Amino acid sequence: MTRANTPAKPRWTMPSVSGWVRRTGGVRWFIRRFGFAQLFLKPARWILAPLIIPMLRERSVEYRGASLPLVYARHNVTWANERCVELALARALTAGVRPERLLEVGHVTPHYFRAGHLVVDKYEPGSLEIDIVDFEPAERFDLILSISTFEHIAFDEPGATPTPQAVAAKVAAALDKCRSLLAPGGLLAITVPLGYNPALDAMIADGELGWDRATWFKRFPRRRWRQVPRSEAVRCRYGSPLAFANAILLAEWNAAG
Repeated sequence: MTRANTPAKPRWTMPSVSGWVRRTGGVRWFIRRFGFAQLFLKPARWILAPLIIPMLRERSVEYRGASLPLVYARHNVTWANERCVELALARALTAGVRPERLLEVGHVTPHYFRAGHLVVDKYEPGSLEIDIVDFEPAERFDLILSISTFEHIAFDEPGATPTPQAVAAKVAAALDKCRSLLAPGGLLAITVPLGYNPALDAMIADGELGWDRATWFKRFPRRRWRQVPRSEAVRCRYGSPLAFANAILLAEWNAAG
């Protein structure tokens, strides 16, 4: 039996540190986004994960009236960043959705949970390597899920010019595409770490994403995450006072009509 906070059978492999850094954009990019210390701390946490995870106190986050256990995993050392709450939300959102009716944008949840659903990610092998805006499936989906992916659109892509206008245009196009792929009664749900992408943060602040529902979560010491008002979440900085995201947005759109 596994702990509630631990994925039953995570599906991942750990590349070499050099390979991992190359895939995430290179050393300079990594330091610019996450800070010099994390270049060493993240691999160290991965190495020590078998010792650390069993000692962690189980915690949960409230969402839709339910208490969702946070997910602690070795892959991406989730207990040390926002992924622990994002995965808890993903598990709740996907519960009861048949794999053939689920589309994921960005290859995230198959690293942690049993998969079987379609994943679109133009940069990661093992998924359908295509830009979501170019995706033309025959079917429509009951749930389209994206975990910490939209903040990278036109901002961290190789060769991209991450001007605010370019980011806004491509994020809007990706959202429009996802919404067009929803079946009647379907749901689009994305999580975004606040403070990471200034252009996307500006879109959020100006209400340009046009969500139907928004839920804001703030991180507190000792791996606590709680729902907070929008005004409190948007004041949080990325990487301070705690490493990585200190607040996230869960935005949801219902299928049109």
